[in-house]
Parts: sequence; C-alpha cells; structure tokens
Amino acid sequence: MDKGQQMRFSDEELSLIKTTFKGNEKLLKLLRKVFLPEYDPQAPLGQTIDLWMTLDLGSLTPEEQRVRIHARNSLIMHIESRLIELNTLADRKEETPAEKKERMEKDSLK
Repeated sequence: MDKGQQMRFSDEELSLIKTTFKGNEKLLKLLRKVFLPEYDPQAPLGQTIDLWMTLDLGSLTPEEQRVRIHARNSLIMHIESRLIELNTLADRKEETPAEKKERMEKDSLK
C-alpha cells in the first residue's frame, strides 16, 4: 500500500479477520442470525423471534411509520454489507513484492 493511503483496518486487524473468517461461512451466517433475527418458519409455535415485528407502528403516523421502516431497511443493508466486507477481506490474496511489481508494470503498459 502506498504511504499516502490509509486502510480502515490495521495489518493486525486484517490478520485477525483472515484467521477468523477465511473459509468460515458458518460463522458469518451465525453473526447474521445474531444481528438480524428473522422469522423462522421451522420454529415451534410461540417461539418465533423477529425483533422487527416488535415495533409498535399502529400508534404512529404514516410518516413516522415510513421513517422507521426505512431505518430498519437501512440497518439490515448495513449489517449485510459489513458481513460481506468481512468475507471479502478474509479471502483477499496478499501480493508479494514481486507480484506487485509485475502487476504495476502490466498496468503501466496500458
């Protein structure tokens, strides 16, 4: 990485992400289940968990309902995107200095 660029994650954090999540789709799905509980049609009667359904929208104006539903959807998309980011970072291949030099030379020929 160029000296002027800064990564969001440190090398130590990237190493931890790779160690924890690389090839570990089960863990990512578990995190999704923790952060985005959904209705489970296989759950026994009376034991369904959908935290989004606990929102009391009936007492709100249509505008307030719209804002809350929009916030819900934004939160879901954010969490899904972060899980995808963890998966992408975990699977990212590190370049050796020789590979980086070769890639840079190829790019400069274009």
